[in-house]
Amino acid sequence: MRKGVKLFLPFNLAALMFFGLLAIFSATYGNRFSGLFYRQLFWDALAFSVFLVVSRLSFRFWKAIATWLLLLSLLLLVIVLLLPPVSGSRRWIDFGVASFQPSEVAKFVIILFLAKIYSESRKNFYIGVAITGLLAFLIYKEPDLGMTMMILGIWFFITFFSRRFDKWILIVLVVGLVILPLLLFFGLEEYQMNRILSFMNPEKYASSSAYNTVQAIRAIGSGGFTGKGLLLGVMNRYGYVPEDHTDFIFSVIGEELGFVGTLTLLMLYSLLMLNIWKATKRAPDMFSYLVSAGIMITFFMHITENIGMNLGLMPVTGIPLPFVSYGGSSVMIFAAQLGMTYRLLAGNIEAKLISNEI
Repeated sequence: MRKGVKLFLPFNLAALMFFGLLAIFSATYGNRFSGLFYRQLFWDALAFSVFLVVSRLSFRFWKAIATWLLLLSLLLLVIVLLLPPVSGSRRWIDFGVASFQPSEVAKFVIILFLAKIYSESRKNFYIGVAITGLLAFLIYKEPDLGMTMMILGIWFFITFFSRRFDKWILIVLVVGLVILPLLLFFGLEEYQMNRILSFMNPEKYASSSAYNTVQAIRAIGSGGFTGKGLLLGVMNRYGYVPEDHTDFIFSVIGEELGFVGTLTLLMLYSLLMLNIWKATKRAPDMFSYLVSAGIMITFFMHITENIGMNLGLMPVTGIPLPFVSYGGSSVMIFAAQLGMTYRLLAGNIEAKLISNEI
């Protein structure tokens, strides 16, 4: 592969991180969150190092440790449920100097595990259903509905890409559609139900559960074509959009950088997705193919969900925008996944097949 193409993905990653740092700096400047910019700068530097390290690791290595990573992920998800709740949920393990979100690891591990078992035998479909269901249940109990749906979405698309299903996947989907209304009416927390109701009727809940979304839409719309300028966004600077350094970071970009800024960000994401797709097509075996496809769908779901909820097109779920939203756990996992993609894209993966051919 030409050297310029090899260097493009790291440049794409660095550009997205730069975009995120600009937005976080503006969203936190001069308020009680101002120190988060320097934390994110540290996490981004560390994540870029993770990207480089992972890009040197073979897919044979990841396949060998996939089951062990799954067991570790299950253990961490159980541990986090035993901890005292923070703001009504148990999602983080606090180490004092930093916090860690086990569900982010689970999102990565389920890709590796499903790719491993599907690349070995068609009969492993049921194992995939059982393990995915267990992970989704533990994350749902935190509660974290957004990440639960993310895990289920990853399972569906990897199963689809693997072609390791027959009529049974249709049965599972039908059962899921039957159970979903029951979950909506009997299994959700009150705030989760309010989010769904406010998504369907935002005007009615504009002063309560739909407040964040309505304010984000106003902020983005007020940015116009070129935006108000960095640190000059009224909605951002005066705190009209809560969580604007995490869930609603896209509204900061829309208000201060305008249509030009949001379009540039979307172009960077489009190029990123294009390169992940190219890496998927380069995969020489079923395992690496499914891993890359799983990474591609993970990025796609994150990007569409986060931007969609900022525009009122998707329910609010707390899903971060890759490399842009504030967060240490998420940026590390995203960087690791992109490192695996880069190994395929740069043609460094071993030529010998490690599982069944596609």
